[in-house]
Amino acid sequence: MTSMTPSMTIELLRRLTGKPVSKLVRYSWWPASEVSVQCGIEDELAFSLTAGPLAVYFEDGVILGFSSDPSLNSVIVWDEAARVAGQGPASLNSDEELFAISESGRFSTVFWRRLIGRCVSNVTILKRVHMSAIESQRPSEVGLRFIFSDGKSFVVSHGLHDKSDDFSVLEEAQLKGVELEEVSIN
Repeated sequence: MTSMTPSMTIELLRRLTGKPVSKLVRYSWWPASEVSVQCGIEDELAFSLTAGPLAVYFEDGVILGFSSDPSLNSVIVWDEAARVAGQGPASLNSDEELFAISESGRFSTVFWRRLIGRCVSNVTILKRVHMSAIESQRPSEVGLRFIFSDGKSFVVSHGLHDKSDDFSVLEEAQLKGVELEEVSIN
């Protein structure tokens, strides 16, 4: 499976409902200990704000990869488990240029650790309410919100924390006053 916008992977995303998360790994361009200097952030924000993709591992063996594509002005999704199995491009964990940052430890907030073992109850696609003419001609699916059975949620984001072309993984509190339209996939 190649990388696609969320609306092109709706069936895959729908299958996440009821699945517990077993692990979250951010694959950074820098070692975790260098992210704060490279990105000008606190150590505990490295998981959320480093440059590089995210892999979400589920207890049943499903692994999804997330990043963003500035040319699409969108978050992108792929089947990382297929890559691990040798189908398609190299898997994130075999890329020697990326450094794994887990959801636990000093390079993430306690929020991320609390998601482990929790079940996804819904996934929604986020689009900006106000877009430029160029943005409105692209998919512009700037976020994917994962909502858990206990009400907690996080957003994989294309520029939602700082209006950039950067991929980030955000707690709800990190969304900075952006007006968003939410599209349910269920």
